[in-house]
Amino acid sequence: MVHQIWKNHTEIQSGLKEVKRIMLTEMKMIHPAVREKIVEYIEAPGKYLRSGLCLLFAQAVDGEIKPEKLYFAAYVEVLHLATLIHDDVIDEAEMRRGIVAAHRQFSNRIAIYAGDYLMAYAGRLLAKGIRLIQVEKDETDSLNERLIEGILAGELAQLMNQFDASMSMKRYLKQIQGKTAFLFGMACQLGSLQNGTSIKKTSPAFRAGRSFGMAFQLRDDVIDYQLAAQESGKPARQDIKNGIYTAPLLLAMEEDKSIRQDVLCLIGSKEEALLDQIVDKINRTKAKERTHSLMQAYLSKMEQQTSLLEAGDRSVDLKWLIEKMLDYYV
Repeated sequence: MVHQIWKNHTEIQSGLKEVKRIMLTEMKMIHPAVREKIVEYIEAPGKYLRSGLCLLFAQAVDGEIKPEKLYFAAYVEVLHLATLIHDDVIDEAEMRRGIVAAHRQFSNRIAIYAGDYLMAYAGRLLAKGIRLIQVEKDETDSLNERLIEGILAGELAQLMNQFDASMSMKRYLKQIQGKTAFLFGMACQLGSLQNGTSIKKTSPAFRAGRSFGMAFQLRDDVIDYQLAAQESGKPARQDIKNGIYTAPLLLAMEEDKSIRQDVLCLIGSKEEALLDQIVDKINRTKAKERTHSLMQAYLSKMEQQTSLLEAGDRSVDLKWLIEKMLDYYV
């Protein structure tokens, strides 16, 4: 079943069903129990936003969704799933997409290796797409290497910055660029790649996707402070509990210096009253509004870059997707 976010886009819906089929049928050489868990993740409800963006850009530049673009979309989705399984180990999460997290069902070691397997599997899907589109392999290999390196650098930065009350917005934005935004950028770039076209010509698509990814993460930061777990898909206020200090908190600390001291007191404590006090102080600042303004700035950058994409008479229509994304902002 494809998420309702794509319900008015029949070609994308059909494409995502095929992407899921590829993800399920191309898996090889893996323990049956681990395979069953990965299948459970793939079949669980999810927006498939990154793969959907890949197909949107493919549709814009090609006028249709070609087979190689389905493999590119499957690549980014499998890679994303790998990072989620790793994240859940680090965050000690209980659930993901409404199912028991892999490390809870098996062990941390098995979950880490499952995530590593998915990274390798993703690379094989990318290679198949490259063979189909017949572009220079060296160029696309460099894209994959840059993406993996960027994601891991972002993940490492988040771990190194954990429980660091001196965290700054500048450091945070650099962190999420690797952890979140690079994969969005790669999804859009691969979607816009064409046979006989230099990868450099797809740079606007990468930058557009990266800006969208930054906005998406900032929107997710706000959700963590204002929606219940059943609405956001993860436990409420999970980031601050895990020592991950995101945009609303960092901006609030700039306005109200006392919040930084409260955050220091919260480290190692499970006191919900103190957490409530911090959230209340955040709500009394302009932090959420400033986060929203920053998100809008990234979306404006995205629109500027999309307009530079060489797509003939066609254009990439992301306005409807942006509106759906902003529906969560209160």
